Amino acid sequence: MLPILVLLASCAPGARPAVPAPDRGVVVHLFEWRWADVAEECETFLGPVGYSAVQVSPPTENQVVGGRPWWERYQPVSYRLETRSGDREAFADMVRRCGAAGVDVLVDAVINHMTDADLQHPEVEMTGIGTAGTRFEPYAYPGLWEYDDFHHCGLTENDDIADWDDPVQLRTCELVDLADLDTGSPHVQGRIGAYLRDLASLGVGGIRIDAARHMDPADIRAILDSAAWTGYVVSEVRGPETSEYTGLGDVTDFTYGWLVSEAVRDGRLDRLHGSDAVWAQDHVPGDSALVFIDNHDNQRGHGAGGSVLMYRDGSAYDLAVAFMLAYGRGRPRVMSSFAFDSSAQGPPTGEDGGLLAVHGPGGAGCGTAWVCEHRRPVIAGMVGFHDAVAGTPVLRWHVDAPDRVSFSRGEESFVALNASEEEAEFSATTGMQPGEYCNVAAGPVPADGSCPGSTVTVGPGGQVRITVPAMGVAAVHAGSIRE
Repeated sequence: MLPILVLLASCAPGARPAVPAPDRGVVVHLFEWRWADVAEECETFLGPVGYSAVQVSPPTENQVVGGRPWWERYQPVSYRLETRSGDREAFADMVRRCGAAGVDVLVDAVINHMTDADLQHPEVEMTGIGTAGTRFEPYAYPGLWEYDDFHHCGLTENDDIADWDDPVQLRTCELVDLADLDTGSPHVQGRIGAYLRDLASLGVGGIRIDAARHMDPADIRAILDSAAWTGYVVSEVRGPETSEYTGLGDVTDFTYGWLVSEAVRDGRLDRLHGSDAVWAQDHVPGDSALVFIDNHDNQRGHGAGGSVLMYRDGSAYDLAVAFMLAYGRGRPRVMSSFAFDSSAQGPPTGEDGGLLAVHGPGGAGCGTAWVCEHRRPVIAGMVGFHDAVAGTPVLRWHVDAPDRVSFSRGEESFVALNASEEEAEFSATTGMQPGEYCNVAAGPVPADGSCPGSTVTVGPGGQVRITVPAMGVAAVHAGSIRE
């Protein structure tokens, strides 16, 4: 009889796997966290578990909007580093501490536009005041921008984008009434470049260019050149123009999360590999993609929203993220959300309007207001799996049923995914050495060598037989062997 899964056994794992190049390791988006909390999370969790980078919310001064919706962070007023997440000193301290923990900081760079153009909104108050106290008026940002620094496209009734298939409108008209910077202007390019140089001087390792689809790729290149930028770049693009931006760095792959979510919901994991795989529908080459199941936009129903799994979907969501971390297409980004009931709802705050702390005395902690999906055992454990198998091909893809698949990455790993509503037994031949291994899908293997929840026994000839719970995952790699 083949070896079976042994539950709750103790193991002493082997040597830690080599971590992939920083610009291909796992990113986590700590959405709207305070800088002090990000720093502590880097030191106590992200670095030890194996996350290579943390994406943070826009650090630049933003407009204070009535009701404090999350999207006020995407209405920059200046390039001063002062928001509800903290001031410049706290930001610099975070970057330093995360770097020391082996975690790069990726800044969400909002450089396509500034605030609402006319400071009029039917539902909320546009105050005309920034988080650092800057007062401004439409198309007039003191000491920074004047009217002629913006596009005024004149192609639609109100200068807003009306035809989303027209590249001229996409790149020169206003995105939902946001004052659109003339990024073709050398003056504007130089000012934005100075902001990026400032980030680099503080040790920031990468940027996500927000709304990159609404900027000419040549303009982005000129800005990066002005900044002498050498860090990681990912452009937020969704649509047929994607290929125009791959020369700048990675691009966001919105299709990926929809395809994986659909496969999990429909019980069709078998569609995720092979000659007929769903990736044929994808616009982004795997080696240029930043992939994710959900992000702060589409989990709220924006963009590709309404079709992606998110934190409320429980084990189905965890399984989708586990597949992303196991399969190896693109650079993966894990979402870490705050709980919300309405699409505009802002982050958890105290009576004074300040962000609730995650860590420290009085901190809100993880699991309620701050959801912290990145800490869920299966997700955190699969980060280590991703790092251990980086650069190896998918081998031995096996379909037990459309909703139950297993595969290896290279010769020294194995993963089984069960998207059915019942536990399922998997039997497979692997290339692994016989022995007992920690099931890393039960959680990261701690420093004391105890397995986080279960072990998997590999028998002679690399044979494995395991029982995987409904909507569950099991995964092992050479570095998780019991010694």
